[in-house]
Amino acid sequence: TYGHETRNAETSKTIYAQSWQPQVEASENAGKLLATGYSCRSQVKRFSHLVLPHPLQALLNVLRSADSQ
Repeated sequence: TYGHETRNAETSKTIYAQSWQPQVEASENAGKLLATGYSCRSQVKRFSHLVLPHPLQALLNVLRSADSQ
């Protein structure tokens, strides 16, 4: 919950900008990234307005695709 607390919001945004943001927003990574942690997925959604699926969600999508073929 660190990044969701008002007193930590700017620090959370700075950390995101220095680490995840360049990779998340790089066009060559579009549709290729996954994130296991709730906090990581929340930061991406909040700051980059994108949704990174959990690896299990991605696996489920692959399995569903295989079943429909």
